[in-house]
Amino acid sequence: MIKTIIFDIDNTMYSFRTGNQAGMAALCAYAEEQFGITEGEFLDTFKKGKKLAEDRVGADTAAIHNRLIRMQVILELMGKPLFPHALNLYHCYWDALLASARPEPGLLEAMEALKAAGLTLGVGTDMTAYIQYKKLERLGAAPYIDFITTSEEVGAEKPNPRLFLECVRKAGVPAGECLFIGDSLAKDMRGAMDAGLQAFLYAPGSAREGTGGETALAAGVLALAPAVAAGALAPVVPSGVTALTSFYDLSGLVRDMNAANP
Repeated sequence: MIKTIIFDIDNTMYSFRTGNQAGMAALCAYAEEQFGITEGEFLDTFKKGKKLAEDRVGADTAAIHNRLIRMQVILELMGKPLFPHALNLYHCYWDALLASARPEPGLLEAMEALKAAGLTLGVGTDMTAYIQYKKLERLGAAPYIDFITTSEEVGAEKPNPRLFLECVRKAGVPAGECLFIGDSLAKDMRGAMDAGLQAFLYAPGSAREGTGGETALAAGVLALAPAVAAGALAPVVPSGVTALTSFYDLSGLVRDMNAANP
């Protein structure tokens, strides 16, 4: 019996890939206007700054996503003043991403139907908490959410079980009565299942790049996702995991699962 649905956000509730493109375009425009540097020059510095920031903060921490730290490092590399540019660049990126963000087709309808059926809805996401709250508000998902767990809060990134087990604690039901939905085979699906939750891989029509919003999926997993949706690769996908190809199907799938396992 499924009593709680827990959603990943980035590349699950909306397309982070599209949003990131909008954010990066805004950063390039700012850099050209304020510093007189070309898009290519800025992107090269951005790549170096991102790597340097990641080396400083480590891999298994939400700070790896912190755009203010990233912008600070980039400005340091360029020899530009931190004030006012670090905060300006931070808001430039996120404002553009949020402006472009649209909920995945059927997401809000599914959330409304699930809430009406009495299920608890939560969020389990990598990233810093503040911007994830802003995304949920922008997408129109906030009114349906009963709890949120971020990697910033638990001090570890998916697939670390700490994030999933904190979601379970907040849900107030056994792990087996929680269903986690995310776009990453390794971080979301396998991470949730290893923690005892049930899981759906969100794999609409064609697979999108990205896990947890930022890390590209391995080529093999990208190739798997459409086939997983078609049910053709059972030996690769852990037993009992379903690929969700459309949020329009979600409430019906959960209803059928609960009818089969009252």
